[in-house]
Amino acid sequence: GVQAGGKTASIQWAEPVALFGSDPRDVQEIVAMEKAVEANFNKEFLHDPDAPLEYYVESPDVSFVDILAPGQYYGKDVRNWFNFIGPQFVGELGLKNMRVFAKNDVGFVYMNQTYEGKLDDGRDFFWRMRQTDVVQKIDGKWKILHTHLSFAANPVAKDPATWEVDLEMPPRPLPWERAKQMQQ
Repeated sequence: GVQAGGKTASIQWAEPVALFGSDPRDVQEIVAMEKAVEANFNKEFLHDPDAPLEYYVESPDVSFVDILAPGQYYGKDVRNWFNFIGPQFVGELGLKNMRVFAKNDVGFVYMNQTYEGKLDDGRDFFWRMRQTDVVQKIDGKWKILHTHLSFAANPVAKDPATWEVDLEMPPRPLPWERAKQMQQ
């Protein structure tokens, strides 16, 4: 398990999975690119906030949707975002549970992003987010066109303002299984 704030979260990570008949070679290349992004965030990014941009397409259409408001960055503001958040990056990033689709040099990968480390006061933190990257093979290299990050939420009521952000995403019963349990 993962030690997180004094709790142990039991997490089962899966190997990357190819979706919808994707070419296995494309899937391998995309997974390798995503693992290079992960390594970049944990090494080069700490000293060079522009470093992850080598994996992003250079275009005014590039986009990054982050968890922090306003959270939507386009074109040159993607670089501005990396430069702003880089000095605040204090943990270890992990990319897990990849599901990959690629056909005709375009695709997507969705996965869990983990972010863990120590706060300034010495307390441990552990987040597990969801991440989706839209990718395209350009000049023989896979590039990210769009990244979207989000947290899961525990809908304790119908009003989203009351929902609890679920940083660890523990396994929960499927909604239809939970409904059956409640009827018994």
